[in-house]
Amino acid sequence: MIPTEATPDRSPESAPRSRASILMVDDHPSNLLALEAILEPLGQELVKATSGEEALKFLLQREFAVILMDVQMPGLDGFQTAALIKQRERTRTIPIIFLTALSRDAAHIFKGYEHGAVDYLLKPFDPEILRSKVGVFVDLSLKEQQLQRQSALLRQKEREALERESELRYRRLLNALPEAMWAAGADGKLNYVNQVWREYTGLEAEEPSLEVFLKVVHPADREHMRREWTEAVRQVSRMEREFRMRRHDGTWRWHLGRAVPERDGTGRLVGFIAVATDIDDKKRAEATLERFKATLDATLDCVLMFEPEHLTLTYANVGATKQLGLEREQLVGTRMLEVEDAFDEEAFRKILAPLQSGEQPSHTYSTTHRRRDGTEIPVEVVLQYVAAGGGPGRFVSVARDITERKRAEEALLLASEAKDAFLAAASHELRTPLAAAKGHAHLALLKLGGEGETGTGKSLKIINRQIDRMTKLVEDLLDISRLQAGRLSLDLERFDLGTLIRETCDRMGVLSQLHPLRVELQEQLEGLWDRGRLDQVLTNLLSNAIRYSPEGGEVLVKAAADGEGVQLSVKDCGVGIPPEKQGLIFERFGRAHGSKYGGLGLGLTISQGIVEQHGGRIWVDSQGCAGDGSTFHVWLPREAVQTGPETPSASSDEHSRASAV
Repeated sequence: MIPTEATPDRSPESAPRSRASILMVDDHPSNLLALEAILEPLGQELVKATSGEEALKFLLQREFAVILMDVQMPGLDGFQTAALIKQRERTRTIPIIFLTALSRDAAHIFKGYEHGAVDYLLKPFDPEILRSKVGVFVDLSLKEQQLQRQSALLRQKEREALERESELRYRRLLNALPEAMWAAGADGKLNYVNQVWREYTGLEAEEPSLEVFLKVVHPADREHMRREWTEAVRQVSRMEREFRMRRHDGTWRWHLGRAVPERDGTGRLVGFIAVATDIDDKKRAEATLERFKATLDATLDCVLMFEPEHLTLTYANVGATKQLGLEREQLVGTRMLEVEDAFDEEAFRKILAPLQSGEQPSHTYSTTHRRRDGTEIPVEVVLQYVAAGGGPGRFVSVARDITERKRAEEALLLASEAKDAFLAAASHELRTPLAAAKGHAHLALLKLGGEGETGTGKSLKIINRQIDRMTKLVEDLLDISRLQAGRLSLDLERFDLGTLIRETCDRMGVLSQLHPLRVELQEQLEGLWDRGRLDQVLTNLLSNAIRYSPEGGEVLVKAAADGEGVQLSVKDCGVGIPPEKQGLIFERFGRAHGSKYGGLGLGLTISQGIVEQHGGRIWVDSQGCAGDGSTFHVWLPREAVQTGPETPSASSDEHSRASAV
């Protein structure tokens, strides 16, 4: 487009338009070339600057309709350049559109608006949208230039006619803009509002005035707006303030109001032009971000956010600064792996992958965090991925200092080990006096001959039975100690399990006439097992079946081949075991019904250890209803293999156990 001079013989509407200048600032020539290709159809003069310093030089030399500014540049970046532009009276009103491919965080976008940007576009952007946005400002600039030329031309013929025409064209321009705008005379009285404002507020028929405008301003902001407008008119200065304006549907939305003095070609004040930009979404985002940060800062745990691509920290709360001994500025921008150096990047990304894909909602693990002074603290970390609509998500890491918990666990472990050692030592020490007491009781019974049913003989038999009971308790304690130490060894031999079951049931059947024992066996149940230990398991199960069936009832013992092994079951008709207590009964001293039925709660723990030592498993089926009883199942492989360490001390301990009774 070639500019030509308008002549007095030509009407203002037919005067040719000169070209506007568009300043493009980017340190990458390829980006400038791309912008040039996008904006070339506008037919305007395109000026390229490769740095903020060069852009400032161009602004000293000429006028520009709009500036397209890259944010990330060496030397003066986009924000710094924009700040210098806004400081200069001549250039402070030039619209600036920030372009960036890196600074996508809301904080950077808000920072751009704080530096006077009219828009903030993220690469890649739609060329049509960019061209349209730039075209609006170019049209505004060209029309302003055109108005100035027309004003100068018509002033020569008739000043009043020129002013009327200029006002008409200016109002057409204001109506064409997408934002609510209004105009006032030099005395500050509103004399025009554009169609956008009328449609937004629903005040189509109202005549423009300051009171009409203030009627749609939030009551809390109304007097502030009145005072600042009055002050701006009195001092003939710019006004800028955030306020809430009511939409036609009654909704209050935040706007940024800007008013600037309007002067004619001679510098004479002719009025004021004001525009209201809707910033409600921006304000809500800021408020949400502040509430979110305040919540995180109130959390004592260490909260870190990092982006997925480079694992760079983007946020750290107050708890993180205290736990790690670093300031926020020192943490933000560093890599997450500098905080959690227990992982290499490949292993860490394997943890992150299922979170980012949505396969796993969160991941909890224990690790250590390195403090500024080099010390390490144990932490329990909960890791989550938070997706962002339309943008990259963030990983959120919440790390709790578990130093005190670790100390408590270590103290508990030491106490447990000390208790186990005491039980083992006490059990060993008790075996000798028990063996001696049993021997003397037996000799005393022999000396009495047939006088053992009354008097002293009866007492000796009671003592003998109590010694046997005490010996059983001591043996249980010793077995528990061996299981804890991993020293429960097996003396494997080949035998028929059916024979062992019959012998054990014959021995146990004399304990109670109320509990008949019924045996159902499949033939050929031979295998390689520890006979004595399986006798111990079966005895425990039968004893429990009798003990927990106080009303009596049949006890059914079944055994049959099951694949590569043998399955044994013991079913009673007793009180049963509630489902929620079935995990407890296999723990040390665990009893589903408390101490009501006696026992130390060690038999099932020992039985489980023996069965698992054979490579088998034990479990229970019960509905927990009285009369339905319980069924204990034991599965054993045909060929048992010693699964625990068989040490000399363990073997000798087994022999001493056998000889003690």
